[in-house]
Formats: sequence, C-alpha cells, structure tokens
Amino acid sequence: MPLTARGEAIFERLPGAAPRESTGAIGCQIVRHEELCIGCGRCASACPSGATLKGDMFDPMQLYSAPPDSRRGAIGTALRAIARHQPSGSIAVPERVSAFRTIVFDASRCIGCGACARACPTGAAEALPVPAEEIGAGVSG
Repeated sequence: MPLTARGEAIFERLPGAAPRESTGAIGCQIVRHEELCIGCGRCASACPSGATLKGDMFDPMQLYSAPPDSRRGAIGTALRAIARHQPSGSIAVPERVSAFRTIVFDASRCIGCGACARACPTGAAEALPVPAEEIGAGVSG
C-alpha cells in the first residue's frame, strides 16, 4: 500500500532512502457497488476530499434495473407493485429528503482514506488494498 503523508515523512528521514514519487493515495482503492447504494449520503458526509458528493437528483431507473436480491432491487420490486407507470427520467429530490439521492463519485479527487467505506451502512463503498502494480509504478529508483 502507498504510504500515508506521515509515513512518507518518516521514510524520507531514513538513511539511504531512495526518492519516491507520491501515488496521491493514502492506501485504499475505493470500489462502488451501486446496486447496494441507498443514496443516504453518509459516504459524502464522511469524505474529507470531496470525492463523494450527494446529488440533487435521483434516477428511479436505478431501482428498476437493480438485481432483485439487492436492497435497491427489493425497493424496485415494491415500486413496480404500487406505481401506475414507470418513471421517464430523473427526479429532483427535495432538500429535506436525505435518502435516495444520486451519489456522485470523482475518483480523481479520492485520496483512498476509506472513510466512505466505514460510513456506508450497506457496503456500497468498499475499500480495497491498492494493487501491487500501482504501488510499484509510484516508486522510482
């Protein structure tokens, strides 16, 4: 895994340490599982870099197209049973409603801290170790 900023500072003080290029990440690769996301925004609240944001819209098609055994799929099944017709597009979510918002993830702003994964109640955000190839690419020698 890449070193944290503190780890980099310690590494630089070691005698004979080779110069290193920063990977920009702290140590995790964030993988999003959209079918598990309920749009609660806890990941966005926990994100220190602004890589995860709560959107103002919700796309009901996310419910209709989700696997039936997922949380969104269960809600989609219930929606099919009570809806008169399938929605035609995204809908604006009122400010007071905190769930079912589209979560916007910008991987280029992600620092890999894993805060979103720890905050997510459904496991829709997962923090995985950075692949070894990426770590090796960040080391110059």
